[in-house]
Amino acid sequence: MQNGNALIIGGGIAGLASAIALQKAGIQCDVIEIGETPVGASISISGRACEALDELGVYENCFQAGRPFTAEMSAPPMHDATGKVIGEGPSRPTWQNAKAPIGLYRPSLARILRDEAIKQGASIYDGITVRQFENHSEGVNATLSNSTFKKYDFAIGADGIHSRTRERLFPQAPSPHYAGQMSIRWMIPSDPIQGEGWFIGGELGRLGFFHMPQENLVYVPIVLNVPEQKLSQEQAYDLVAQLLDTYTAPAVVNLKKYLKKDSIFICRPFKSILLPQPWFIEHTLLIGDAAHATTAHMGMGAGMALEDAVVLGQCISKADDIQEAFNLFMQRRFERVRTVVETSLALSQHEQHGGDKKEYQSLMGNAYKEISQPY
Repeated sequence: MQNGNALIIGGGIAGLASAIALQKAGIQCDVIEIGETPVGASISISGRACEALDELGVYENCFQAGRPFTAEMSAPPMHDATGKVIGEGPSRPTWQNAKAPIGLYRPSLARILRDEAIKQGASIYDGITVRQFENHSEGVNATLSNSTFKKYDFAIGADGIHSRTRERLFPQAPSPHYAGQMSIRWMIPSDPIQGEGWFIGGELGRLGFFHMPQENLVYVPIVLNVPEQKLSQEQAYDLVAQLLDTYTAPAVVNLKKYLKKDSIFICRPFKSILLPQPWFIEHTLLIGDAAHATTAHMGMGAGMALEDAVVLGQCISKADDIQEAFNLFMQRRFERVRTVVETSLALSQHEQHGGDKKEYQSLMGNAYKEISQPY
C-alpha cells in the first residue's frame, strides 16, 4: 500500500509506535487517546524489541534516557528471605545481533515515542475517544467524542487490555483473566540503596529494587500472591508493610525505612488475554495489549507491542491492499506473542504453587530462545 490514512485508537506504547512506523510507510495517522499522562514506573526493553526501537529511530534517545543493563543488571542476585544469595535472578539472554537492553522510566519512553510520532507527521489528539464507529469493506467511518467525523482507510485498535475496540469487533471474545498475582510498583526518590536485587521467600510474595539514575529513583517491583482486588493507597501501604515484615534480609529491613504513609503505589492485577486469530475484521486490526496482554514474568509486554508496530509498518509497505497486509501481520505475529503470553502465565503459576526452580528456568530459557529469532 502507498499513501492513505489511518485512525489509531490509543496513544500508549503500541499506538505511538504504530504511528511512527505507519508514517514512515507513507500512511497519515491520527492518534486519539482518552487517558491521562502515563503513570511513572520502570519499563524494560530487551532482545529484538531493541531492534524495533532502532527501526523506529528512537533507540539512541531511549538508551540515553534510561539505564543500560550491564551483565550484573541482566541477572541481579536472587536472595532468600534472610538475605542469603541463592543464585542469579531472572536473566535476559544476549541475543545475536541484538542491541543492548535498557531499562527506562515509562513516561520517558512515552515522551520519546510521542515526539518522534509528531516529528514523522502524525496528529495526536488527547482527551478524545470514539463515539461512533463503522468498520466496513471499504474502510472505517469514525465519529469522535469531539463531534469530528472522518473517513479512514483503516483503523488500529491499540487501546490496551480493556480495549473498547476489541469489544466492538469481537463481542464474543473472552475477557482478560486474572493470573492470581497482584503487581505493586513503588517508586522511591533516593540515591542507590545498598543490596539491590531480587528477594524471594516472603510469605506474601516477592520483591526487588533497582536504582534509576536519570530520575534518581529507586524502583521497587512487588508481586503478591493474593486474590484480585482494587487497592487503595492505604491498603497498598498495609500490604507492602506486611510483605517487608516477612523478610529478615538486612537490605529489605533497610528498605522499609523508606516506606511512608504518603508513598505512592501503582497497583495492577496481573491479567492476561490472547485473542484467537485473526485480530482483525475488515479494515480494523487490534495490536498490543488489546490483542495479547501478558503478565510481566518475561518482561516482554512492551517489547511485543513495539514489535507489533514495526511489523505492521513493514506489512503495510509490502502489501497491495489492507487485507493482504493484515493477513501477513497475523502470520508473523501470532505464534511469537503466544509464546510470551502462555509462558508468562506458566511462570506465574510456578511462583504461586512453588514449582521446581529448574523447570521454571527451563520454561523461561526455552521461550527466550524461541523469541530470539528475528521478528
